[in-house]
Amino acid sequence: MNWKRIAKYSLALWFAGFAVGFVQGLFVAQELAAAARYELIGNVAGFALYLAVFAHMAAGADGHPIAETVAAMAATTALSWLCSWALQALAPQIFDGAIGVLQVAVELALMAMAAIFGMGLGSYLRDRRRLRSV
Repeated sequence: MNWKRIAKYSLALWFAGFAVGFVQGLFVAQELAAAARYELIGNVAGFALYLAVFAHMAAGADGHPIAETVAAMAATTALSWLCSWALQALAPQIFDGAIGVLQVAVELALMAMAAIFGMGLGSYLRDRRRLRSV
């Protein structure tokens, strides 16, 4: 496994999740329906970004795309937890609540689904590119 490549894609996943979360945080809805709509839009956007990262990762994989994908997901999750704890320690008045278990479960489920579909799409694109070059 190429750890430098895993670190690069882990950071890409983290930045994608951060960007979606940041934009979601800008929109605070007072009504339940609007809040649910914003959450759905954020989840779809996060899924699309994760899908693109995993597809790109699998398209360029040489050996073990599943192992590299799992390692990238684990590294991204660990980095997210570390950043969350650091922000809570640095600015407790702003970041007062811990990340909920449901939020983590939804994010991991989105990332896992994107990884499954992204690996399939990336592998298909990689094989198609190899067949065209022959």
